[in-house]
Amino acid sequence: MNALSMPHDALFKLFLMDVEFAREFLQIHLSNSLQQEFDFNTLSLAPGAFVEDNLSQHYSDIVYSIQVINGQGLAYILLEHESTVGQLTPFKLWRYQSAIMKQHLNQGHALLPVVLPLIFYRGTGPYKGPLCLLECFRHKSIAQKIFALTNSIQLIALSAIPDEVLITHKRCAVMSLAQKYIHRWDLTQLAPKIFELFERYPISVEKRNGILYYLAKEGRGIDKQFVQSMINIAPHYRENIMSAAQYLMEEGRQEGLEEGRKEGQQKGWQEAALEIAKNLLACGVKLDFIKQATQLSDDKIKELSCQ
Repeated sequence: MNALSMPHDALFKLFLMDVEFAREFLQIHLSNSLQQEFDFNTLSLAPGAFVEDNLSQHYSDIVYSIQVINGQGLAYILLEHESTVGQLTPFKLWRYQSAIMKQHLNQGHALLPVVLPLIFYRGTGPYKGPLCLLECFRHKSIAQKIFALTNSIQLIALSAIPDEVLITHKRCAVMSLAQKYIHRWDLTQLAPKIFELFERYPISVEKRNGILYYLAKEGRGIDKQFVQSMINIAPHYRENIMSAAQYLMEEGRQEGLEEGRKEGQQKGWQEAALEIAKNLLACGVKLDFIKQATQLSDDKIKELSCQ
């Protein structure tokens, strides 16, 4: 398991960068009419980083390529993970869509591909931000005369999906349920549901460990009581639970060592600054220059000048 600096986003990618899981996820959430346009057997990951002409780089969350039915070329599906409501999210996605189109043309294609955007929203409240590009304009009536901007981005909002529906979402159900309730339920409520889904829809050890890491990392701090309670709930997953716990404790130890190293560096720098200040004072250098050179506080420099 790799260290995950952004647990919500990392869990999302752990599951949905796996094409088998992505296929299940998309066939759950896309309309039947859209699904009939694509050959899901050809679904594959596409690059999610795009460089503009000014060499600035932008990262979308996940991009898939897929063949249009009857061999009519490639289309793309852009899946963006959001934890908060953005006021210009449709514009951000349009920039990603445009970059995907440009990359497609750079590969030698003559015409623009379809790029289907989806937002996966894990926030606890309803999604109240704009989903239509038109809503991002100040002068909507003028923009509408110039552009066709009325189509909304499909929103997959976990808070709006009933639990009885969510738990039918096959192997993606465990990821969705974990993200929906990680900050809303006590883990004694959430963990049994997670283990039940492990049994109903088996997933790999890597993904089980990722889920358990996520519960411990985001749900509460890791401690012996938490580990034991998890083992009590699902003793036959003891090995997975202990693996996630061991990883988290090692991560915590490394963070502690890094913090100690930084504190040591800070202390060493302060001692060096004090020594420099003393030498400058002894040479009769003005206090303003000493302050600028050492970044010491006025009080600290005055204290040295009185010694």
